[in-house]
Amino acid sequence: MDLKTLPKVELHCHLEGCFRLETAREVGRTLGLDVPHEIDAFRREWLITEPMDNLATALKKFDNIQAMWSSPELIQRLTLEACEYAEQQGIRILELRYSPNFIAGGNPKLDFESVHRHILAGLEMASDLDLAVGLIGIVQKILPDKEAEYTTDFIVENKDTFVGIDLADQDIGFEIRRFAPMLDSARAAGLHVTIHSGEERVPEAPQHVRMAIEELGAERIGHGIHIIEDPEVIEFVKERRVLFEVCPTSNWLTNAVSSTAAHPIRRLLDLGVRVSINSDDPGLFDIDLCHEYQLLQAEHDFDEGAFNHCNDLAASHSFLASDAKQAVWPRPIPEIA
Repeated sequence: MDLKTLPKVELHCHLEGCFRLETAREVGRTLGLDVPHEIDAFRREWLITEPMDNLATALKKFDNIQAMWSSPELIQRLTLEACEYAEQQGIRILELRYSPNFIAGGNPKLDFESVHRHILAGLEMASDLDLAVGLIGIVQKILPDKEAEYTTDFIVENKDTFVGIDLADQDIGFEIRRFAPMLDSARAAGLHVTIHSGEERVPEAPQHVRMAIEELGAERIGHGIHIIEDPEVIEFVKERRVLFEVCPTSNWLTNAVSSTAAHPIRRLLDLGVRVSINSDDPGLFDIDLCHEYQLLQAEHDFDEGAFNHCNDLAASHSFLASDAKQAVWPRPIPEIA
């Protein structure tokens, strides 16, 4: 089995964290940032390659990355390179999610509209690749209501160029209920909903996932791995046919699991939970999607059949239009059942 050419679907990839290491070093120097010359020092200071204390600590590493998205030219370049990376990984269906607040917030000369316009230009530059790409707009859970509503409204106003909306960032537990009206407006506009939930090791994690699905209408869950601790929630997500966007190395680096070998992805799959395989922030984590496949093959006995099963599930649950997906997928995409 050639893992690199195996057709893949990636549903959970943050555009801001999907960059080439050499591009980050070049752009960082151009912008006058402190970029270590030695590659090992660069990895230590700019990237996340060892477990952080927790998710909040990991998120602080994004400061230098935010600075990279500082001009229309860089936005277009980074978007194009993310698509080129995907094709090189054997990805045929790609969903890239990004936070307008994150990019524009670190760059005063940019606003939401200009950021989005230049991301779309970068996607257009990649249109000759054998790749179907969709964008998901992120609303950060840490935003105050007024800012979150503004971001949601922007995503809804651009519903023709987004396929979905995501609630991301550090878990705030049951307080996430405050986003329900915003998600209702996005859903009414025809956008799909995925929510980061159940990633952190807290006792309430399985119930957070259940609430995200039952009360907020999540069709997919980002991470969600700690449902493994609650058999009732496992049965619930199976009945609701919810797909989990699982990111093994990311979960280790944010201390959601003690090791990649201890990750519950195989147990979830064997229990009948729908899972897809994702990299989350491949540039920031100094990995790629094939690395995740190699890891699952070595530590969790994934074979070609298991990979194909996860990818067919991911293709079925992708928010892209059916015809766009099927045009690049090598076999019939099953209906969600």
